[in-house]
Amino acid sequence: MSKFRVNEQDNLLPEQVNPELWPSVDEQTLNTEARVEYLKRKQAVLMYFKREGDYKEIYSLTGIRDQNLRRLIKRCMSIDSYGVVWGFRALIPQKNVKDYKLNIINNKKNDARNTGEFKLLLEKYPDIKELIDDLFLGRNRRTLEPGMKPKYIHKKFIDACREKGIALTNYPFNTSYLGSKALQRYLRELSAKYFGKVSTRVGIEAAQRAKRVGIGEQNHPSTLTPYQKVQFDAHRIDGIFVIDMITPEGDIVTLTLDRFWILTLIDIATRTVIGYSISLNKEYNASDVMQCVRNSVIPHTRVSLTISGLTYHEVGGFPSEVFEEAKWAVWDVICYDNAKSHLSNLVQDRLKNLIGCISNLGPVALPTRRGIMERFFQTFEEIGVHRLPNTTGSNPNDPRRNDPEKNAVKWNISYEHLKQIIDVLISNYNGTPHGGIYHQSPLELLGKRLKTGLFPRILETENQSEILFLQTTITGTVRGSQQSGKRPYIQYKGVEYRSDKLSNSAHLIGKQLKLQVNVDDIRTLKAYLQDGSEFGYLSAAGKWSLTPHTLQNRIAINSLVKRKMIHFTTWDDPMFVYIDYLKKNAASKKRGAVNKVTHVTEVSQAKRKKVNEPIEQVKQLEEAKLHIDALEKARELTQTNMNQRESDKIDNMLALFKTKTH
Repeated sequence: MSKFRVNEQDNLLPEQVNPELWPSVDEQTLNTEARVEYLKRKQAVLMYFKREGDYKEIYSLTGIRDQNLRRLIKRCMSIDSYGVVWGFRALIPQKNVKDYKLNIINNKKNDARNTGEFKLLLEKYPDIKELIDDLFLGRNRRTLEPGMKPKYIHKKFIDACREKGIALTNYPFNTSYLGSKALQRYLRELSAKYFGKVSTRVGIEAAQRAKRVGIGEQNHPSTLTPYQKVQFDAHRIDGIFVIDMITPEGDIVTLTLDRFWILTLIDIATRTVIGYSISLNKEYNASDVMQCVRNSVIPHTRVSLTISGLTYHEVGGFPSEVFEEAKWAVWDVICYDNAKSHLSNLVQDRLKNLIGCISNLGPVALPTRRGIMERFFQTFEEIGVHRLPNTTGSNPNDPRRNDPEKNAVKWNISYEHLKQIIDVLISNYNGTPHGGIYHQSPLELLGKRLKTGLFPRILETENQSEILFLQTTITGTVRGSQQSGKRPYIQYKGVEYRSDKLSNSAHLIGKQLKLQVNVDDIRTLKAYLQDGSEFGYLSAAGKWSLTPHTLQNRIAINSLVKRKMIHFTTWDDPMFVYIDYLKKNAASKKRGAVNKVTHVTEVSQAKRKKVNEPIEQVKQLEEAKLHIDALEKARELTQTNMNQRESDKIDNMLALFKTKTH
């Protein structure tokens, strides 16, 4: 055997020179003739590497000569297109280990065949290759046509060949189809090579899935501890619902709502839905997200049912109402997409500083990353809304969609009915066996985990207040003037905020206070001095402190006032004026107006006592109401006196007129 061995060359990888690391071959898949030939080649190669004889001995046992043996070994040691050594795969008879390349100076070239001509053309004219790649992959703005078809790419290819001055007797003009078959094969190769990029030719959804799913290391560790990781997402409800509204003229009208959202939090470990909220907005916002978070942490209370036959299952419920260990429970990781409402300062601040969790942001419009949540939404619709006569179905062509607007009005399927249905459906879902958790119900699995000592983290006692979930912090400057006699106040969103304590703190004029704002109800602000000490609650001046309203409501009202579309005096309640304006728009069937008036009415009628509401805040609102009532009585007395004086004046004039007449 020659002293110089093929496997002793420099710059070889360990997997190239060690047959034990080579990819194997399933020998049983080969036919009899190919298997016999393969086994002879394999024996010869192994004898070479194991030094079990010279070339003559190898030839005598396998019939493979030294020149052919060295060729086979080089094939085995070559690298494929994936960067993997060919190994024993290269010994399979008729196996191609490298792409065909046309040799134009080879005497054996068959002029009747055009194999390799296309690739040779692209090598000779790389700008044509670049043109084809750009047109197919949509790069470099070569065309505005989305997903150009191969036949149009072929036309561009032929035009480019003509511009290069290629003779009609040369390729591709000397073929029957002008090289279109070779072009199609090349485009298929591009599709395989640029899988993620080419998926954009099919659609955005396919492109996003191709870019982010099924690549990289697939590592999905099991989550065992309840509330260790939760998923959040929103879903537009597949149904049309109505409300009965009293117009400003006093008439009762039935109006349909635009489709709205349900926002949900689900525990990954047990598949338990821990909370939800409903958003009537066209697109849900940061406040809606935090309302869902709030409802998931605060112990749940069941809705009063008015629909005949609608009942809660005994084995169902929400974790916070079934298990003592789940009351005020919070999570460690929350998974959601990169929607703008999720990235807002309010959401990020409250999740970090109140809940104390980590945010796991996933791609937008890629439901495969939140498969548990998407599966719940599908189940929720199938067992609930899709069974109602007012359903819009899962798509416009769904046979269950049968004039949902007409049916919603006909059967008076109202928004209040939906709120009851949602609460019952989710409660019953938590008590229904789930195939993904070995046919246990989510609540059953949660109970088992709690019994084994896997308890969730509980929100700190000092943070167990409902108003903290929608609280943000701002800085405000104390205004006022001793020269003009205007006592100190804070200006926020076009409204003055005052308190007896602030009115007697002239030394704070011109200084800044730290203000905590509950965006869900901005009738009051909690103020802190610059050194961090608590100063107390401030209430909105005038009738702004009477009716609950959100930051979003205040901004909308200020915008309408600025555009002179509404107007109110000191003695008017701004929220009532705003609701009347929305009712007029809703009656005229302006888009989105019905949803707005329903949402604002719900906010203004939220008179229930909030969970762990601060006593100081309640007192401040009560004092503001007493002050307004006193002013109202004084105004009524003043008006009565003015009317009496006016009446006496008229009587005196009449008496004088009668005297002169006589």
